[in-house]
Amino acid sequence: MFLNFVSFAAIATIVQASTAGPGQREICRLVCPDTIGQIPLVNETLNADNSATGCVWFENGFGGPQSASFDSNGVAIPGSVSDNMQFTPSASQYCTLVADGWSFADDQVCITDSVSSRILKQDTRLDISVNSPEECTAGCAERGFTFAGVEFANECHCGNGFTAAITPVPHTQCNKRCPGNSNEFCGSGDRIQVFKGPDPPIPAQLPAGWSIFSAAPCARDSAARMFTDTLIAGPVLAARDTPAACVSFCIQNGFTKAGVEGGDECYCGNTFRDVPIAVDPTECNLPCQGALGVTCGGNFAIQLYTSS
Repeated sequence: MFLNFVSFAAIATIVQASTAGPGQREICRLVCPDTIGQIPLVNETLNADNSATGCVWFENGFGGPQSASFDSNGVAIPGSVSDNMQFTPSASQYCTLVADGWSFADDQVCITDSVSSRILKQDTRLDISVNSPEECTAGCAERGFTFAGVEFANECHCGNGFTAAITPVPHTQCNKRCPGNSNEFCGSGDRIQVFKGPDPPIPAQLPAGWSIFSAAPCARDSAARMFTDTLIAGPVLAARDTPAACVSFCIQNGFTKAGVEGGDECYCGNTFRDVPIAVDPTECNLPCQGALGVTCGGNFAIQLYTSS
């Protein structure tokens, strides 16, 4: 179906057919061919312009390393093909399905990870029995994360950026088939395929005409509450509280201001009791109950939103 890699001198890229379902899209990029003859790929550099350079194939007993680089059209760059290569290769195309709005993170296909030091910030693992890039990215998006990674076949990791500089490795090292889609790969041991999604994530995307209260995005609250005419969402939203859900609730009830606080609290109003006092944004650090990847204020610290 797709993710089968072949290379012929006569064509620049191999595009394998795939069918994206509702809420999904196919993403592709050029990579070095898996093998040259029987010789496996051992080095690869994937670039932002879709080129694949520094390709090296080597295995003892096959006459030494062979190398080549490919431009953004998949064509071998003149002078890059080693003298011991018997033909001029072309790049391969690597395709996979992801949720709408997601793409390869940093234009890479496979990077290193470690159980003792995860590569994703706020690493959160989802239990997905039918794990695949499309299922993992959709799951992370729903929970408010901007990064998603598949690893060791069954693992889906969500996060918000990288904890350190990444170490890309040849795409062939991410070689475990996905239990949710056997046509795709889901990383390997200490090898993760990472994808980047919309930022802000869906649970933090506000309805048209609403925005973060720029003068005090994270403000000090008190028992008297921020608004003079406060409506508290309470249990209506507690378990699914997010900035987007809170603002929508406030709109439905005729208010022009909204705030999330304490991880599971949503407040609506039209008038500030006093001029909001901004506090350090790190005080608004509690994960939302409705989407752990985004924050919903803190202890008497409220994230404020207003309509224009």
